[in-house]
Amino acid sequence: MSHLPDAGTLDALVLGLSEAADEHAWEGLVIQPGGAEAWRAAVARRRRLDAIAGAVRGRAWLARAMRQVTALSRRARTPLDVELSLDFPDAQFQTLVDPMLGPSDEREPAEVVRPAWGRIVPVHMPRGERVTLRAAEGQAAIDVRYLCRDQDGSLPERTWMLEADEAPVLLLALIGAPTGTTLREAVEQATAIAAVLVLEAPANGETPA
Repeated sequence: MSHLPDAGTLDALVLGLSEAADEHAWEGLVIQPGGAEAWRAAVARRRRLDAIAGAVRGRAWLARAMRQVTALSRRARTPLDVELSLDFPDAQFQTLVDPMLGPSDEREPAEVVRPAWGRIVPVHMPRGERVTLRAAEGQAAIDVRYLCRDQDGSLPERTWMLEADEAPVLLLALIGAPTGTTLREAVEQATAIAAVLVLEAPANGETPA
């Protein structure tokens, strides 16, 4: 293969789906420059999708919210030059430097979690800890809202503390949403959106639900 496999083929390779063209795809992955980076990105993408799928299962309210995020992302009008980041004020130093996308094999490098406009990014964190959504200083102001099973509202301080039996919680960063609006109105009128799906990190020895 004279080029790297496309995203769909990479996903199939990660899942171990057997196809006649797999040999050529693996060859392209090994031979072409950037193959290792493409593989790591494909693995990370699959982990994100699996985490989101697990959270949505049996939660119609979350599925509806994610459809709204996807719909707004497709019609977003704001240039995506506003950088977002996540802070974990209660985390240990190494976790603060390299927040990870949930539990991973010790042999795999940590993946730094970065929110992105038009995307839903899952993040696992222990109960009792906080996560803060930030925009780079001097850039456009963002409106942060939250949505969980029983309620939604505004987060003026852009920080959420995860309590017991609270996850999943959807944090939404919005640009262009009028103040004083409901969450539904804010999502409908915003010009750009980014979402962070907060999931509870499993205790040691457990696997994510």
